Amino acid sequence: MEWQQELLNAQRAARPLIMPEGPLPGAGRVLALAPHPDDPDAVAVILRMLVQGGWEMHWAILTSSWSGVEDDFVGPSPLAKTRVRQEEQRAAARLFGLPEARLTFLNLTEGADGHLLSCADNHLRYTAYLSAVSPDIVVLPCLADTNPTHRLNYAWFAAWAATHGRPVLALGNEDPKTTAFTPDFSILFGEETAVWKGALLECHRSQSVRNQHTRQMTFAERILRVNADSPGLAPGQYAERFQVARWG
Repeated sequence: MEWQQELLNAQRAARPLIMPEGPLPGAGRVLALAPHPDDPDAVAVILRMLVQGGWEMHWAILTSSWSGVEDDFVGPSPLAKTRVRQEEQRAAARLFGLPEARLTFLNLTEGADGHLLSCADNHLRYTAYLSAVSPDIVVLPCLADTNPTHRLNYAWFAAWAATHGRPVLALGNEDPKTTAFTPDFSILFGEETAVWKGALLECHRSQSVRNQHTRQMTFAERILRVNADSPGLAPGQYAERFQVARWG
């Protein structure tokens, strides 16, 4: 657990830890706790590093995120949009190498606006899943984010972790919608890994088409631009950045 202790020491010293790409050794369970399909692929580099280090990897997708699919892509039906997004996530998981049994779609209820509903049934199913998996490390979008589903996910997770009774390390990742982000931990990677990560992101074809229509860039370009815009990087260098929290 040397890298974890180094990370916590750096956080206490307010000195961000910067590491090159490579295995992060350890034993236990890692959970990518994803508000939407495609969120695990946005942090695919650190997830692969954890798998290479010996961790057991799980991905949980909280919502269908049907509202993120344009009508022209598959028609107006929310059910059809849900199927598309789940198939895209399955394709990305296969490319990543995640065992099929470790990809879970919780299908929590969304409101008419497409955001996760803060209701008792959703919260019960959410906490039951977390307790069943009992992760040692959780990777999820950080709290300071303009997306309501991202914020609710983090708040629910933090409440669960505070009463779980076992140590849990959370890595809150930077996202295009993140605000006021100060990293505790950065993973550096280069062009070859960026190409691999871009292929995972482009499995989410519905999102790439939407980004081309609304932002004039592919989905992979949008995420990798965030990674490339981290301060202090050399040309051709990228970074996944995280805020760290620990309970227990």
